[in-house]
Amino acid sequence: MGHCVTNIATTRAYHHQNRILQAFWIYAPRVFSPLERAAYKKLIKTVAENQPDLVLLTQALPPEVLSELRNICASKIACWFTDAISNFYRGYIIAGSYDALFVKEPHILPTLRDKLGLNAHYLPEACNPLWHNSITLSEPDCREFGCDLAAAGSLHYYRARMLEQFVSYDLKIWGNSCVPWICSPTCTKYQHRWVGEQTKAKAYRAAKIFINTMHYAEIDGVNCTLFEVAGCGGFQIADWKPALPELFEPEREIVTFESSAELKEKVDFYLAHPHERLSIAERAYKRAQRDHTYEQRLKKIFSVVGLAPAMSAD
Repeated sequence: MGHCVTNIATTRAYHHQNRILQAFWIYAPRVFSPLERAAYKKLIKTVAENQPDLVLLTQALPPEVLSELRNICASKIACWFTDAISNFYRGYIIAGSYDALFVKEPHILPTLRDKLGLNAHYLPEACNPLWHNSITLSEPDCREFGCDLAAAGSLHYYRARMLEQFVSYDLKIWGNSCVPWICSPTCTKYQHRWVGEQTKAKAYRAAKIFINTMHYAEIDGVNCTLFEVAGCGGFQIADWKPALPELFEPEREIVTFESSAELKEKVDFYLAHPHERLSIAERAYKRAQRDHTYEQRLKKIFSVVGLAPAMSAD
């Protein structure tokens, strides 16, 4: 988009590392305050050296870290919290003074704006056309990723229970977070493989139907997967959510379900009607690439915090 950007990671948790190490780097800073503060040393140092126009956070900061940022720079500081409100953790998102807050869950906005007086805005997630696009699948890709049904993400019990009725189908569940306490026949369909960037595009596009089971902590809003599957040109059947109709046209761009019986009925119907699948997927792809990219979301952030609009790079 023509801006100079510095990216700073404040966690050592990676999808590809050992589960025990990942858990340590997630939870240890929550228990030991010095570790939590240490995680932001690089952020403080980089902001002090670069004095950026905008510090855009995707997780809320401890109040004392946010205060330190205010003391060392005149930058606009915004937080785009891209997780469910069940992961507000210690409530840091409402503890600090941000120039603007952006959340993907409309349900929480009245609390943030009306009760707390925060400059909070609804901003759903998006697809990234650099990765999420209508990729051409090779024959090896089709053999590796092809299936009748696909799902992705952690295998929590809601997702497991919803997918149990499809265990006899050609089903692949992508991800590497199948916790040991899950007892479900869907565990046999779990691929124990995290997909991202172009491999995600292949997995989403190669499936005849992607079943998007959104976590129950998504109350009125939607998950990022909704935009990514659409941005990859995949056909999906997604949990109905109140925010969905203003993002995609239901049953024309995104097929939805409100019960396990309805999901089963629609899966069987669309498996037998490939032309309808492809038409719906194509409409969703065009909508996602036009309206639901990170460039579109960032333009809104820049506008809200009062910065110049983004300039597309030549």
